[in-house]
Amino acid sequence: MKYIISKIPVIFLIVIFSTSNSFSCTTFCIKKENNMVFGRNFDFSTGYGHVIINKRNVLKKAMVRQDEKQMQWISKFGNITFNQAGRELPYGGINEAGLVIEQMWLDGTQYPEIDDRFGLTELQWIQYQLDNSESVDDVIASDSIVRVSVNSIAPLHFLVCDKNGSIATIEYIGGKMKCHKDDSLPYSVLANHSYRESIDYTRRFHDFGGKDTLANTTGSLDRFAIAASMINKIDNQENLIDYSFDILKAVNQKGATHWSIVYDVTNMKVYYRTLKNQSFRSFDLKDFDFSCKSPDLYLDIEESMNNNKLEFKLYSYESNRKLIEDVCNNVQFLESMPAEARDRMAGYPETTECKEE
Repeated sequence: MKYIISKIPVIFLIVIFSTSNSFSCTTFCIKKENNMVFGRNFDFSTGYGHVIINKRNVLKKAMVRQDEKQMQWISKFGNITFNQAGRELPYGGINEAGLVIEQMWLDGTQYPEIDDRFGLTELQWIQYQLDNSESVDDVIASDSIVRVSVNSIAPLHFLVCDKNGSIATIEYIGGKMKCHKDDSLPYSVLANHSYRESIDYTRRFHDFGGKDTLANTTGSLDRFAIAASMINKIDNQENLIDYSFDILKAVNQKGATHWSIVYDVTNMKVYYRTLKNQSFRSFDLKDFDFSCKSPDLYLDIEESMNNNKLEFKLYSYESNRKLIEDVCNNVQFLESMPAEARDRMAGYPETTECKEE
């Protein structure tokens, strides 16, 4: 069954991101010797979600309004994402080249105005990067071709890293992409203030040369400072995965932190736990067939491991629609979203096409 998507681009996202207070998160990267680890807390009012297997050689079309140029691309890299807004609209993930990207809310974000570049909604921009980018430099260079659409609803910024050890923050300030990397990235952390504001805030504390003691609050600036301080103390830590979860616990927002994810970028493994299921679960990207002729797979994020293995299930429109339904029906400001809009979002993956010879 095919579904018409021409009028769906931002209906779902308008509702999902209608309040920033319920969408605050923390991310960080740890680079030690030849090891790269990426940590992420997802803080929201509900924890429903799917872990999605996205495949290479798949033709996709941008979900944008009629005043935007519609881009088409064929995915180069398979990737695994964490989704709540339905398949093809991830909050973050990792691809088989070792690129990781995650997003967080940032009030004051200003996306570029419409120009000669192709526009992508904020979450589809993440999927595009995981489909096509091998490195942080690739993500930054793509700004000459694609931009996050000014018609997007959620004001987001992004933390990105790759298997080669490169890390960058990506923000849209004054309508232009603003990046911090290398010498301009003293602490590879991001929360819900701009990177510049966050760095300036840390200077008041002992751990960063100031006079004050770190404040133990769940505010964005304090979460940034706590995570940065803990990363500064990494030298004595042997197990980076365990220590990453310690950092995520230190910046946990109690009942609001639904997912805690650690990407072992060097070894291409992912570890996570959820608020409802505190058992640690993991998967290895090497275990998946990313050929687009292989079955479409997904996993309910709350599923436990069986015999030390996660059992992914066959994806369907119905499973995608149920995710969207569960999210909408369990978040107060989403309840009024019409069934037609939910149907259209759920049906977008049916418009993609395998192009593998």
